[in-house]
Amino acid sequence: MLVTGYSTGVHVLVTVLAKTVCGGLLVVAFAVLSEALKPKRFAGILSAAPSVAIAGLAIGSALDGPSQQATAAWTMIAGAVALTVYALVVVPALGRLGPAKGSAVSSAVWVAVAAASYLVLR
Repeated sequence: MLVTGYSTGVHVLVTVLAKTVCGGLLVVAFAVLSEALKPKRFAGILSAAPSVAIAGLAIGSALDGPSQQATAAWTMIAGAVALTVYALVVVPALGRLGPAKGSAVSSAVWVAVAAASYLVLR
């Protein structure tokens, strides 16, 4: 659902600017919320990535239609699943294999889980 009356370049520019403004506002809102939370370690959960993801999906849905944003949403879910598995694997891997091998193994696990999750979720 391309906005009519605009060239593709203007549409892309408007989309990027809208995502930037909306993402920035959500980052600030989540930062204010995380300052109010106790303990402070919850602040990482409300970092910039969720804000930017929400802004990207909202603006993309408004400008291009929700069906086009479904792929982006599934990709974000696959990445979140993979990051969770990475976080569970990296600490023991670093302890057993050292920094170079541990991070390489953990990264390979992340890629494998992200690819598998994407194939299952799409």
